[in-house]
Amino acid sequence: MTGQNVLAASARALREEFDRAFALAPSEPEAGAQQLLAIRAGGQPYALRLAAIRGLHVDRRVLSMPSRLPELLGLTGVRGQAVPVFDLAALLGQPPQRAPRWLVLAAGRHSAAFAFEQFDAYHAVRPGDWLAAPAHAFVEASVRLDDAPRPLLSLQSLIDDLERRCLRLGSMKP
Repeated sequence: MTGQNVLAASARALREEFDRAFALAPSEPEAGAQQLLAIRAGGQPYALRLAAIRGLHVDRRVLSMPSRLPELLGLTGVRGQAVPVFDLAALLGQPPQRAPRWLVLAAGRHSAAFAFEQFDAYHAVRPGDWLAAPAHAFVEASVRLDDAPRPLLSLQSLIDDLERRCLRLGSMKP
């Protein structure tokens, strides 16, 4: 078999394996596992509960607008609704490492999106992977992902804090 035939056979096998992966039913997380997204904001690793997120978007257009909240990047449109976008790194007291290209749309009663630099992975976390929570207003727990601890952020705590700040400033809610 020539080198070109070996390469063609290898490419065909990879293509078939790829197609088979999409033909299989998605695997269910094991019982008791929590579904999380691993992200980076301000160069630091964090985790978010999948249940606290209504959507994950990349490279969305954000229209800047004046605000007394320095963390407000602007507005984006999601399903015909204008949604405020906040810089997650800035809300956590860190400078962004580069322009955020990812957005999570928070689930809940108020629409708000949080922008961050990097999406790392999806994880189904077993009960034994949870660690003691570090003391931080927006961190609800800590979890071991990829053999390293990551703070689990509470998007609702961030929204609650933004609402309090907006009320003090006499602005509209986020």
